[in-house]
Amino acid sequence: MPVRRSSLFAGVVLAAVASAAARADPPSRTPDFHAVARLAGFEQPIEIRQSGLKRRVDVATDAVVQSYIADRGKGMLLVLTAAGRRRLALVFPLGADVADTPLPTALSDFPAQAGLTQIGASQTAGRPCALYRYTGANGKRGVVCAADDGVVLQLTPDGRTTPLFEVETLDYAPQNPRWFLPPSEYQISVLPGIGGIAKSLPAPAPPLDGGGAHP
Repeated sequence: MPVRRSSLFAGVVLAAVASAAARADPPSRTPDFHAVARLAGFEQPIEIRQSGLKRRVDVATDAVVQSYIADRGKGMLLVLTAAGRRRLALVFPLGADVADTPLPTALSDFPAQAGLTQIGASQTAGRPCALYRYTGANGKRGVVCAADDGVVLQLTPDGRTTPLFEVETLDYAPQNPRWFLPPSEYQISVLPGIGGIAKSLPAPAPPLDGGGAHP
């Protein structure tokens, strides 16, 4: 069922991030990229876009499309939901330190209280990556594989025979700014601030000349 799978993404991945994260002196800035990845429990691949302090994760489950847009510069998280003709954008003012998508895509996402120990090297999506053994804040353990620029390519918690998260394709390139704005046809609702106040509300992305899909 679409709603249950969308809830699974928000719940299971958030739990995985909290328990499986670590830090290893990541680069100060993750390069701009677009990635297609597999997430356990979902039939369709997810898409990830990174541009400076902004990140977008798109998840499609049957007839429902959910997008998570984090803007650390403005200290807010946007959750876009499209189901049938309904288009809704929820804005969460969270503060720059916690505004993030529910999926770690860079070593800099991981909490400082957990540590990493390099145990070897591997290759994912045709790219070399360093293997790290991690111990999460809740005592969870596993292995993460990250490129030398800090981009996470694979995450496998202990107890799994296959990765929870694995990048299939990774392309480094500047991303269109429209990917990080709610489309003009979305109804925007701002939730009460939690730990911070957004500096400004996101302006809807301008329509494309001659129409077309977002962005």
